[in-house]
Amino acid sequence: MNFKQIDAAIAFYRDSADETTNARLAFFREIWETMGAVSEKHGEAQPYRVPEADALQACARDHVPVFSVSAVAIDREAFAEAVRALADLVARQAAFPDTLAEELTDQPWEQWVAQSPLELAGSDPAGYVEAFACMLELGGLSEGSASIGAIAASLSLRALLEAPARSVVEAMRIAGADRAHPLRCPVCGGEPTIARVGETEASQGRGKELWCGQCATAWSFERVRCARCGTQNQSRLHYYNVEGDDSHRIAVCDECEGYVRTVYQQDASAPFSFEVEDVAMAPLDAIASDPQFARVREGA
Repeated sequence: MNFKQIDAAIAFYRDSADETTNARLAFFREIWETMGAVSEKHGEAQPYRVPEADALQACARDHVPVFSVSAVAIDREAFAEAVRALADLVARQAAFPDTLAEELTDQPWEQWVAQSPLELAGSDPAGYVEAFACMLELGGLSEGSASIGAIAASLSLRALLEAPARSVVEAMRIAGADRAHPLRCPVCGGEPTIARVGETEASQGRGKELWCGQCATAWSFERVRCARCGTQNQSRLHYYNVEGDDSHRIAVCDECEGYVRTVYQQDASAPFSFEVEDVAMAPLDAIASDPQFARVREGA
């Protein structure tokens, strides 16, 4: 996690974003700092062995996530410690009812982690988070606590997976296995969280990248292609933005009815952070799920 980029991007937003966005960024800055401490303490405690070049090339050719064939070993105690720290932070800082905050802080997170299918966490992080949430609900937690517990688990995994993911990305680049444009993260298999259009290292000129919020991997993708189903039928792809903000758009697909939040980086010299943009574009999810927006799409 690059805090220099994060802080520069937050400072850039400070004068242009509304009060709600700035408050949300301040809240997440604390979360990121906690994740950074976890990563620094535990992220490289068990060095990850990156697969050989031919295995990486096979993964890229077959669109198989690298972690699914060479899993990251997740330390149970480190992971449980991270889940507790993040759940406590959210309970303390977010404006939750007292009953929900107490339920979160009183949870035996170490026991929940011990009961979970932790072997799945290093090979299919998204699948593990889903299983973790189901386990919490079946274990009697309220829907709110189960949801926040799953978020804490996802953030904790991100802190432990980012270093191995960086190693994989660099090895794929060296092996020439970074030229595929998969719909899902080539490292962990997660769905793209957001997209970015702008000057990228992988493209010569303005290109498009997808970004995985689960392991922080960014990969190149076609400009005219749905990031959910892969169609390249241009007539079925549309972009929408809030009036007055051309930089943040919802890329929607008529074929699969999916969407991905997309940031257009107009100025290549402006500070940029995927983490910050993910938070700044959070309101677009609410817009995309609004029935009124569905009617606008139907009239497009």
